Amino acid sequence: MPSLTVRDNICFHYTDSGPPNKPNYSSLFIIHGHTFHSDTPRMTSVASNSLYLGAFRKITPLAASNGLRIICVNRREYPGSSPFTPEELRVFNEGCDAERAKLLNEQGILLCELVDSLINTLSLPKEGGITISSWSMGCIFAIAMLTAISDLPKGVRERLRGHVRKLLLWDPPATTIGTADPPGSYVPLFDTSLPPEARGPTFGVWVSSYFKHGNLSSHNFDQLNQRDPDPSRQATILKMTPEEIAANTDFAPGPKYDTVLCSPSFAGVHWDQTNKALFDPECREQWGGLDVVHMYGDSNSWIILNGLWSLERG
Repeated sequence: MPSLTVRDNICFHYTDSGPPNKPNYSSLFIIHGHTFHSDTPRMTSVASNSLYLGAFRKITPLAASNGLRIICVNRREYPGSSPFTPEELRVFNEGCDAERAKLLNEQGILLCELVDSLINTLSLPKEGGITISSWSMGCIFAIAMLTAISDLPKGVRERLRGHVRKLLLWDPPATTIGTADPPGSYVPLFDTSLPPEARGPTFGVWVSSYFKHGNLSSHNFDQLNQRDPDPSRQATILKMTPEEIAANTDFAPGPKYDTVLCSPSFAGVHWDQTNKALFDPECREQWGGLDVVHMYGDSNSWIILNGLWSLERG
């Protein structure tokens, strides 16, 4: 049940696949999304082979044979990691754009310092390099890491610049990169016809479903299927046992801050961050011109594909 404390006694729980049997291997950090986290510390047991719990449990055991070391981080409020303070939660939910931008930048700094500390603690090789990967709404925090580079101590900045070679944005929803949802678009998290307690579970089925869309090259929103999953393919969460769902999810952080981070009220803050992280020459230069990769599946819900179009427009 490894964890590491960075500044202000903020602790992050993480899982580590361990070093593969080769020198100068590559390291992959993964930041999880809404509700589905990286690990449940109280259930971690190497002896019982349950180390690989959480949303990435199926890819972590493949690391060693592919010459990788995979480190999955639980974000704050998720099992084993520090909660937010009441003031921080207030800013997420009620703060102005300037307060929210500052708070997100602080989270980027903390995650950068976590990676830097793990470079030293785990002796991660510089030659193989590091990829920072973020899944779904976790992309908010990976982007915040990029924009925080100018606020890091010189030594931390230079180590990250030397080690981190790539940013992998994995299925970022449109709102997380600053694209407001089109009028009348549907997301169960914000469906007021559903009772509040039903929105999270409904969203879990919806977001893990497969959708047949129209012509994606058209960039026409009318080509996106918003509500009707492909009946021939079962939603991923419906294939999971109750025990697997319990080991992969934590529904408490959503109402506290995750859901509002995905809401239209954050669109301006997210776009400013995305624009700086991906398109600002000074920010890119400070990272040494690292590669940015956008990975997506074309049967995802519309929020992912609308995000793809947003990044293509730049």
